Parts: sequence; C-alpha cells; structure tokens
Amino acid sequence: MDEQQRELELKRLDEEIRGAAARLGEPLKGRFDPFSAPAILFTEALFYEASLLGASDIHFSPEAEEVRVEYRIDGDFLPRLTYPAAGHRRIATRLKALSGMNIAEYRLPQNGRISRDLYGEDYDLRVSMLPAAHGENIVIRLLPRRLPFTREELGFTEEEQAAVLRMLARPGLVLLTGPTGCGKSTTLACLLLELASEHKNIITVEDPAEYLIEGVQHVSLPANGRLTFSAALKDVLRQDPDVVMIGEIRDGDTAREAVRMAIAGRLVLSTLHTKDAVSAVVRLRDLGIENSFLAESLSGVISERLVKRICPHCRAAYPADAPALPDGKELFYGKGCEECGGRGTKGRMAVFEVLEISTRLRNALREGAETDALFALSREEGMNTMGENALKLLESGEIDAIAYRQILGLPAAEQKSPSARKGPLPAEFLAEVR
Repeated sequence: MDEQQRELELKRLDEEIRGAAARLGEPLKGRFDPFSAPAILFTEALFYEASLLGASDIHFSPEAEEVRVEYRIDGDFLPRLTYPAAGHRRIATRLKALSGMNIAEYRLPQNGRISRDLYGEDYDLRVSMLPAAHGENIVIRLLPRRLPFTREELGFTEEEQAAVLRMLARPGLVLLTGPTGCGKSTTLACLLLELASEHKNIITVEDPAEYLIEGVQHVSLPANGRLTFSAALKDVLRQDPDVVMIGEIRDGDTAREAVRMAIAGRLVLSTLHTKDAVSAVVRLRDLGIENSFLAESLSGVISERLVKRICPHCRAAYPADAPALPDGKELFYGKGCEECGGRGTKGRMAVFEVLEISTRLRNALREGAETDALFALSREEGMNTMGENALKLLESGEIDAIAYRQILGLPAAEQKSPSARKGPLPAEFLAEVR
C-alpha cells in the first residue's frame, strides 16, 4: 500500500468509526443485521486503523457519560475519539465473544485472544477486561505474528552481537532486564526464532504466550492461577528440552528452578525487572540464589530500553553546547511534519547494555562481590553502559537530547511543542551515568 492509498484508507476508516460510534448509544431496531451492527463495524474498523497507524495497544476507558478510545503509538498515549457510555456493553460483549471469554461475566477480570489478518499481516490481539467504576476497562494489545526484526536488526553493537552469540551457544541462564514495555518480549522472541532454526527442542512457559514461533512449543499458564511458573517448569524438564524460555522470574521458587535447569545443562532465557544489567545479580540474590549457584548458572544479562527515533523526514541539526562534546559538534532534533504527525519522532529503537559473565566475573560472583565491585569489573571486561550506547545514537542523529535524557533516568524537560526539543544541551545531560 503506497502513501496515497494509505491516506485514503485512513479517511475511509475514520468515517466508518465515527459513523458506528454515533449509533452505539441508539436502541436496536428491527431484525439484527450483523453487517450493519455498530459494535461490529466499530471494533473491526478500529483493528484495521490501529494496525495501519502502528499502534501497539487500543484502550477503552469508560466514564460516567462516555467511553474514551485511545491508541498507544511509539509509547505515547494518543486520544482517538469517544462514544456514548450506553453503547459500551455492546462493545464489551462483542470483544468477549471474539476472544473466547464468558459474555455473561462482567464482575471479574478476563483475558482472551483474537486472531486477525489485517492488510495481509497476521496479528494476535490480546484482550484484557478489568471491571471498573463505570464499566469494564478494556485494553487490546496488537502483536504481529511475524517478528518485525531479526537479532542483527535489534540494535546491538558488533561487540554485543558477539557476546550474545556466545551466551546462546552454551548452557546457562541468560536474563533480559528492564521496565514493562521496554521490548524484552520482542528481543526474546528474536533470540528464540534464531535458536529454532538450529533444530533444538525449545519450550516456553509464559503468562500468556505472546509471539508464537514455528518450531517452539509454547505453554501458557491458565488464568485461574492453578499452575505457577515454578510448578510448570518441573514438568517441562521431563520434556527433554534444549532451551527453556520463562516469561518472567517473579519469585524465589521460579528463580531456583531456572538456576537448576541451567546447571543441569539447559540454555534458559528469562526476564527480570531491574534498572541495569548488574542489578540483576542483586535481584537474584534477593530471591534466595546462593553465590555458588549464581556463579555456576549465570551466563549473561541483557538490559534494554526503548527510545523514540528522530523522524528522518524532518530531522534538522543545531550546534551542541556541552563541554563533553567536541567543539563544532552538531546534534539533531525533529521539527515536526506530516509524516510524523507533528511529533518530530517516528518509531522507536532499542538501546542495550550487555553483561557477559567472564571467568573473572564468575569468580567475583562466587566470592560474593557487591554491586560496585561487579560494575567496576564488568567495565574492565569491556561492557559498554546503556548511557554510552545512547550517547553514540545521540551523536549520530538517531535520537534527540530528550530521548538521551530519558535513557539516563533524568527528568524530561517540559516540552510544549515538537520544536522545543531543539536547544543547547546542558553539560549534565552528558554526565557519566552507570
């Protein structure tokens, strides 16, 4: 679909969405016609429009008089439209029926999945229903079945690519860390896709399964909570796996099972919520993993963040004003244009910090080295911090000063317009941050 066709299709979908939304609050008249029912037209058009706009989520937020519909695009929460609150039960019922939920249940949370072909691309739509004061709050996550990246395209440096390949080539525990929504699941799926091409027995345990990869056995934990990660892993080990992916290490039992599998000769991939790579060691200790087992099992940690990429269609340069940069150095920002909707950014990219456990680091873990000592040693062993990798992207014009500041964990300056991202870069932006 070229740009002109895309614009025409977006215009058609907008008219269909607004027309259906206006009829959602009206009482049903005459015989039911599924081809003209507003709830059906509304939800289907939203699916198509969200995929065309590159949205990762669709939100339905009910209030007293109306329901707000919003998209999440490139991490931003963007309003779409509202419809009468009287029509929300129809939308909820429609989505429950599509995703295999109990349409009569509206007092308890429910989760489901819808499969859709949207403009020739297969999607899994994960639907979450949560009872709230004015009705059920609904979030739909759009997951393309075809991974948008390969490992080579994720954004690792050459040194990090080599380290990741070494981690995947041997038994051990490999962790991906970062906050919710930082791209860990996509990175894990890319790594699994590569491993699946090597004719290995790969089993995942997830809550729920996200990317479905051919050649991988995906196990989703039931919504009733009767099966936990740790309990499922005990049965997975009897399936003779070469590779096991655990959706998340949430507790000590799961951590111990993951370590036990790694020591038993399996490659184990999983995620943790920590701020950087070295902090994963502290978290595992907090979960009760002894230093000797930690040293024996841990193969590496990949910490990750997602940042907005400067729109290539409106990128402009300005002179940097920071002592940490060479004289005459230029930085870049997005002025805002039709291609990026006036935001100055278009799409997102990953920034990594890769910690490979070397022999020296393994000995330090065994001896119980603290965080500062482990960080200093990892730097000696060649680890680039996330801040250093982000600085390279800043200087190359991939990201702007605001995105760089976010990577460093510093408060973002107030931005009143896309062009406000332009300006002198204070020296503290480029302060060395772990």
